[in-house]
Amino acid sequence: MIRLADTVFRRKEQLMQASPQDNLPAKGATSRLWLYGPFVLLAIFIVIWSAVWAFGARQVGQVLDGFIAREASRGRDWVCPERSITGFPFRLQLTCAKPQLIERGPNGMQREASLAALSLHGRITSPGHYIALLESPMTFRLDPDRDVTLRWQSARGSFRAGAAGIAELSVEILRPEAMLGIGEARDERISAKDFAVHFRRSPGDAPGSDLLLKIGEISHPALDRAIGNPDPLTLEMQATAPGLLLDPSRRIEEVLEAWRLANGQARIVLAKASKGPAALDLSGVLGLDGQRRLAGNLQGRARGVDQVLGGVTRRMGLEIGNLLGRMGGGQGMPVALTFENGRMRFGPLQLMRLEPLY
Repeated sequence: MIRLADTVFRRKEQLMQASPQDNLPAKGATSRLWLYGPFVLLAIFIVIWSAVWAFGARQVGQVLDGFIAREASRGRDWVCPERSITGFPFRLQLTCAKPQLIERGPNGMQREASLAALSLHGRITSPGHYIALLESPMTFRLDPDRDVTLRWQSARGSFRAGAAGIAELSVEILRPEAMLGIGEARDERISAKDFAVHFRRSPGDAPGSDLLLKIGEISHPALDRAIGNPDPLTLEMQATAPGLLLDPSRRIEEVLEAWRLANGQARIVLAKASKGPAALDLSGVLGLDGQRRLAGNLQGRARGVDQVLGGVTRRMGLEIGNLLGRMGGGQGMPVALTFENGRMRFGPLQLMRLEPLY
């Protein structure tokens, strides 16, 4: 009994002399968990994010392959040489070196287009929104005897697309220039300060599309020499088309035909052309007739026409410049254009024949 009491006493004495840290093994384990835990979570996140990016890159490749196959069935062959998908970790960037488009027509006729380079950018965090960068030049081979070369300082496009089709589309080109001719003989040149086209779904409950087009400071030396006026030409158009919805899974001809059969009409809010002191402002309604030609009418006024066309009328032996300037007084000369039966008319005068759009 005395020995047992002595043993218990010595054990209590040993426990009292022991370091307090010897009794806290769990606290050390907890501190190590806080030290290494964030790194473990970060590693798990990186693995998951890498898998998400790889899945997105594979989806982009599959979408492109599907687009190329669908276009091939419609007579258009798209070629994307040296294709690559990069941009990890936050972007998806698809690049093509010298992409080409070959369109097969009736009787074996072909039209070709080629571009120096194309890159398409998207973000993992913004699915459905893409930005395209186009590298100059672009060449169109319309037929064996005609081709067009386009050059620019910069060209950028962006679009938002989803299951319901394209919701927004914008193209902006700075300093575009077109050279027209045969082979190396480029005998006609057209340039502009900028070019912009913006397309979007119409706001509100009624489905439709809005369009804004603007070309600034167009220079066409042949036209300037013909009318004797070197001032640059600026074009602008705003329009809304109820019932017209772009669908990337359908050909544009199919979309337009469905719109035509539904008696669709586009309201031209503004169609404006200005060249120096002259300006033409029109508005009205346009659609497509049974032969798929423009049909409708535009009305507005023209100002300063005498200062632009005066040189032309004098060379023709007609001194009507002052008469044109006085027509309509300070508000300008009234203009009414009619698109009917394949002809565009100004009053009783036929200005040009209209060809089917597709």
